[in-house]
Amino acid sequence: MSQSDKRILLAEGLAAGDDDGALHSRLVAAGISAAAAKYEVDRLAKDPMAAMLRKQAARMAKQRWLLANHERLAREAEGGFALDTLEGVDPDHFYRHHYEANRPAKLVGLIDHWPALARWSLDHFAGVVGDAAVEAQVERERSPDYELAKDDHRRLVRFADLIDWLRKDEASNDIYLTAYNSGTNAAALAPLWDDMAPIALLEPRTRDGFFWLGPKGTLTPWHHDLTNNLLVQVIGRKHVRMAPPWAFDRMKNSRHCFSDWANEALPAGPGDSDTPPILETIIGPGEAIFLPVGWWHQVEALDLSASMSFTSFRRSNAHVEDYASYGAID
Repeated sequence: MSQSDKRILLAEGLAAGDDDGALHSRLVAAGISAAAAKYEVDRLAKDPMAAMLRKQAARMAKQRWLLANHERLAREAEGGFALDTLEGVDPDHFYRHHYEANRPAKLVGLIDHWPALARWSLDHFAGVVGDAAVEAQVERERSPDYELAKDDHRRLVRFADLIDWLRKDEASNDIYLTAYNSGTNAAALAPLWDDMAPIALLEPRTRDGFFWLGPKGTLTPWHHDLTNNLLVQVIGRKHVRMAPPWAFDRMKNSRHCFSDWANEALPAGPGDSDTPPILETIIGPGEAIFLPVGWWHQVEALDLSASMSFTSFRRSNAHVEDYASYGAID
């Protein structure tokens, strides 16, 4: 085994928090003699990089302990680890017990006053903005990393053509008009914003939302957002699965804000040492889900689906300025 390979084994062990005995065993298990392994481990006592790795491993162990306490508190709460459903939402209660507490909630009755609930349909879209050119995510099924490679899937299409395709009512994850396309689509879809009205939990603006439209079968893979989000369902149903930030070690986060669980439908429940605890719900027309910053989630359309998402809360929602871990982090 080369010296470089030995150093890699030692670095992996130090990052994992191995003491000298565990480091020695790690090297011997890789085929290094006991005497050579002792020599390599003894050398670490004078290596400042090894000292820093050990210090960082101790810090990470402390963070894991703190997150484990968050998990214990969540499980010991009245009702256990569960998703709250709020009806007739009081903004003060929402901000105190959910927004500021970083706690998700399903919201019912939030947009009962929206004309969109009665108006929105494929026929309405075609009649109001059918001639517009819109941007959508297309050919998603040819790439397992379609979310990471969103720019590669952007295409301009005639909205009426997209609507005609959706009328087939075929399950597909191949085409989806998403929030990522909203910058291009804001002007084209502006007439649809007249079908909305202010939401009590948000700043009194409606034209800063993000429009989502796709067939049943669209999947947004496991990820966390860099803002607090409110996802509002207008047409169809979506299945939303969520995992808490304190389950970070079980979320297989190796790149940016995405999980290597990808599109796996992790089952609801407490999880175990390998899988995260999962909350899940289905939101239908007129219902919404509050997705706090840092909460992992996966969203699957069960029907032809039209949704809006908003980030314009009455509190600061700027969390990206000090976020730097866009690259590989595993």
